[in-house]
Amino acid sequence: MTAPIRSVPEGVAVEVTSYTELIGAIRARIGELGIRYEDFDVLAGFAPGLSGKVFGPSQVKRLGPEKLFDALCAASLKIRAEPDPEQLARMQKQIAEKCQVRQANQARPNNHSSPAGTHMMSRVFKHLSKLGGKARMAQMTKAELKQHQQAASNARWKKHRKRQRALKARRAGAAHRAENERKAEEAMA
Repeated sequence: MTAPIRSVPEGVAVEVTSYTELIGAIRARIGELGIRYEDFDVLAGFAPGLSGKVFGPSQVKRLGPEKLFDALCAASLKIRAEPDPEQLARMQKQIAEKCQVRQANQARPNNHSSPAGTHMMSRVFKHLSKLGGKARMAQMTKAELKQHQQAASNARWKKHRKRQRALKARRAGAAHRAENERKAEEAMA
């Protein structure tokens, strides 16, 4: 079902409560601007012919969130979200009937388990991970085992070399700073 094409007066807000009404408002705005759908495709960055499929009478395609905002920008429209008291009353009735009250200790976004809890879990499952590793090693052929051991050895040496380079750089930096301080003292004396 397509929304009726109604003219949106310049500077007047139109109440939109569904996707179909929003598409109807954009379609009306395109009509006011006197733009062809082919030209609107270019303005909005759409693939050729998409506007005709989205805003046309049959509405064969729908816009996703990103494309919808591209269409709003190209039509020089913006969205303003504001509370709807009637909808709030309906939702509060449904919440009272169907939902449980949020508990104070209920998990919230970005609420991670405590480090102590994470540490305990790793201690508990450490022996299980060892068993899995041993079982996997038992299933390997000699060639696969040798390849795995070489890769592990290379990783250990790579880590060692990285630590050595960092230590050497720190020592060189400290020596350089000491040399600069010595030169500064000589210059002042």
